[in-house]
Amino acid sequence: MDNTALYKLSYGLYVAGVKTPDGYGGCIVDAVAQVSAGERPIIAIGSMKNNYTNERFKAERELTLSVLADDVDPFVVANFGFRSARNADKWADAPHTVKNGLPVLDGAVSYVRLRLYELKELATHTLFLCDVEDAWTGENEHRPLIYGDYQRDMKDAAMAAFQKYKADRG
Repeated sequence: MDNTALYKLSYGLYVAGVKTPDGYGGCIVDAVAQVSAGERPIIAIGSMKNNYTNERFKAERELTLSVLADDVDPFVVANFGFRSARNADKWADAPHTVKNGLPVLDGAVSYVRLRLYELKELATHTLFLCDVEDAWTGENEHRPLIYGDYQRDMKDAAMAAFQKYKADRG
C-alpha cells in the first residue's frame, strides 16, 4: 500500500491543548472533522493512543484546537509534534493565551473548545466525538495549513527547526 496516497486526503493541522496536573499539554493532530452542525456541532478527532495529550483529554474531558495557518513557524509544528508533553512544557516554547482555562496558540486562524462526550478505542488511535463548546476566529487571515501542504512544503523545515532548537539548548 502507498501510504503517501493518504496525504492527498484534505484535512488540516491543529494544535490540541489540554490540562495536565502540572499545567498544560498539547500535541499536533491532523485527523479532525466536523461531523454535524446546527445547535449541537460535533467534531471527531483521531488521536494516537500512546500520546500524553490523549491520556489527559480522557481524564479532563476538555480540549482546545488551534487551527494552524499556512504561515505558521515550522518550529511550532516541531515543538508540538516531535516531543512528548510527558517530559516537556511545550507551551513554554510557544506564544499562547489561556482562554477559559485551556491554552490556545497565538497566531492561529481559529480556535475551538471541545467537550468529550463519547470515545471509541481503535487499533492505534482513540476516536473522540466532541461537542463544540465555543469557537472563535483568530486574527491570522492566512488560510489553514493543510496536511498535504505540510508534507510537501514544511516537514523538512519543521525537522530542521527542531534540530536547531535541540542544538541551541545543548
